[in-house]
Amino acid sequence: MMDVPEGALTRRALSFVQGNGRRLACDRARRSAERWLEQGVDRGLVQRALDYEHRWGDLYLPPSLAYNGGPQYLGPDLLLGSWADGGYLEAGPARYSVSYDFLLGPDGVLGVGDVDFVPLYASVEGWIESLALESLLRGLATEVRRFTGPAVSGLDLSATRPVPGVSGLSDIWLMDDERVVFLCRGYSLLASVPADAFAVVYAGIPELEFNLDL
Repeated sequence: MMDVPEGALTRRALSFVQGNGRRLACDRARRSAERWLEQGVDRGLVQRALDYEHRWGDLYLPPSLAYNGGPQYLGPDLLLGSWADGGYLEAGPARYSVSYDFLLGPDGVLGVGDVDFVPLYASVEGWIESLALESLLRGLATEVRRFTGPAVSGLDLSATRPVPGVSGLSDIWLMDDERVVFLCRGYSLLASVPADAFAVVYAGIPELEFNLDL
């Protein structure tokens, strides 16, 4: 069975990781630690990189529908220049060439950074939970609709509540009794282009709470 930190994920996400992910043995951060210290990287940041590698390093998961798929795998291969100076770690390398980095903030928040940092989820676990929910809903929903631009702000979300376990910040998962809504605002905030926000509405989900293991 794959090595996953005990109690870190909901049953929904744990099932997703066990069934769709793979984890390889890795020690790149450990092998780089002495060099990082010689280069003047803060010792506390190096220890955080080692802890992150131990917890989630080289975990490969299916791609997200956002951010060109997200990180190829989880792990702190690099301590990135000025980001490292600010206490940020690489969350994992991008699958494709993008203008931003996937980062972990000093408080463990996972986000994207270009000139500025935009927090997406309160933790790495939040990102994993989001992938798990997305995968599950693609198989359950009989109706999936994507909204962009002004249509996003036109959605009536007044009766929705956060999906438990995902801990979204700029990207959030909401639900009511009939649907689940993924609201993706991270890249639009990073690029300062509100029209780049999008929403995906999943409806026609039988026994919604039961099937989401809530």
